[in-house]
Amino acid sequence: MITLSCAEIASLLQGQLIGDNHPISDVSTDSRTISRGALFIALKGPNFDGSRFVADVMAKGAAAIVVDRPLDCDISQIIVADTRQALGQLGAAIKARLQPKTIAVTGSAGKTTVKEMLAAILSRCGQVLATQGNFNNDIGVPLTLLRLTEKDQYAVMELGANHAGEIAYTTSLVKPDVAIITNAAASHLEGFGDTYGVARAKGEIFSGIADGGIAIMQHDSEFTEYWRNRCKHLKIISFASDYKTDSDADNSTADIRAEQISLNSQGCAQFKLIYGSDEVLVQLNLPGKHNVANALAAAAAAVAVGARLSDVQLGLAQMAGVKGRTNIIELNPQIKLIDDSYNANVESAKAAIDLLASYPGYRVLLLGDMAELGANARLYHEEIGLYAKHAGINLLFTLGVLSQSASDLFNGQGSHFSSRQSMLDRLIPLITTQQSVTILVKGSRSAKMELVVQDLLERCQQERSPC
Repeated sequence: MITLSCAEIASLLQGQLIGDNHPISDVSTDSRTISRGALFIALKGPNFDGSRFVADVMAKGAAAIVVDRPLDCDISQIIVADTRQALGQLGAAIKARLQPKTIAVTGSAGKTTVKEMLAAILSRCGQVLATQGNFNNDIGVPLTLLRLTEKDQYAVMELGANHAGEIAYTTSLVKPDVAIITNAAASHLEGFGDTYGVARAKGEIFSGIADGGIAIMQHDSEFTEYWRNRCKHLKIISFASDYKTDSDADNSTADIRAEQISLNSQGCAQFKLIYGSDEVLVQLNLPGKHNVANALAAAAAAVAVGARLSDVQLGLAQMAGVKGRTNIIELNPQIKLIDDSYNANVESAKAAIDLLASYPGYRVLLLGDMAELGANARLYHEEIGLYAKHAGINLLFTLGVLSQSASDLFNGQGSHFSSRQSMLDRLIPLITTQQSVTILVKGSRSAKMELVVQDLLERCQQERSPC
C-alpha cells in the first residue's frame, strides 16, 4: 500500500479525524493479524462489530482505527458513517490514484484460473498485483486494491458474488479497463434463483467500464447476446469456449480461438492459438481441455493491455499450478491423484469429469457436496452422477448429504459414505488391484474434500500402506 496520513484518509472517506495524524502504510479488517502501525477498519454486520476488538489492535500496536462512532480509547480514530463503505471508498481511491492497467474477471467457473494465467502472462511485461486466495467479494476486493503500490503496472482482479448487485459494487471500485466473463452456469442459486439470474449478475461486471473499454466473453454461450446488449458502449472480444472437439460448434468467427488441440500424458493441452491474422503454439501446464477456453480468455485480455502473443506463449508455459485446482500428484507408479478440491459447481464438476475421462486405466471420482444450488440441488447432483456414468468413469464414491443423489444415479455402482475413513477403507483395497488408476477429488469448499486428499497422502506415506 502507498503511505497516506490519517488526515488524508479521513479526507478521502469524508470522515472526522480524532487524534494524532499518523502515517499509514497498511490496512486491516482482521484484529488477529494486524501489524504495528497499521490502520484497523472496524467492520460491522448483523452478527459482529469490529469495534469490540479495538483493545486487541491497540495492544498489537495499531496506529489508528476507522469506526462509525467515537470510542473512549487512546488511539487515533477516523469516524465515518459506514465502515464497510469506507473500506470500499479507500480501496477505490488508491486504485484511482495509481491507475494501473486493470483487468477484472468473473464467471461461474474458471475465473481463478484465468486470473492466474493473466498474472503469469503480464508478469513478463511488468509488475502485477493479482487477487490472492478468495479475496474476491465486497471485502476482499477493496483489501486487494489497498495492496497496490506505485510499482504495480497491472492489476488483475477476480470478482465473485453470491447475490445480485455484488459484482456491480466491486466493479465500481475496480473500474477495470478490461472485463472478462468466463461463463455462467448453475452456482450460488440460493442467491441468484436460476442460471439466468447468474448471467445477469455476471453481466454487472460490464457496468463499471468506461466508454471504449473492452468486454471479453464467450463466443457461443446462450447468454452471449444478452451480455453483448449490456455493453454496446464497449469493444467486444469473443473467445471460442467449446473445447470438447473442434467440430462441436462453429467457432471460426470468434475473435480468438484454438485449433489442433491435443493432450499430453499428463492431460495438459497443446494447441494453436489464433488471434486475427496471428497465431502461436501454446502448451499448458494445467490439465484438462477446459483450460483451453480459460487460456483464450486470458490471452485476449493480456493482448488488450499490451502483451504480445509471445508473452502469452511463454507465460502460460511457465505458469505454476493453483493449489486445489487440478494438481496432479503421483501417489506411486500405478496411482495418480488429481486434487481439484478447491471448489465445485455443476459446470466445474463436468469439466473435472471430462478431465478424468481423458486418462487411461481405471478412473475414480471422489465427490463431495456442491453447495448453494437452491431448491433443485438434488437434481443437479443427479445430473453429475449421470454425466460421470456417460463419461465412462469406473467408480464414483460420494461424501456428504446431497452427493448421495449423484451416487444413486451412477449406474448402480456408486457408493455413498458418511465419513472420510469409511470411504478410504473401501477405496484403497479396490484401487490396489488395478494396474493404472487415476483418482480425482472434487467438492465445494464446505465439503472440505481437501481433507480427503490429505488423508490419501497420509495413508500412502505410512510404511505399510497398500498405496
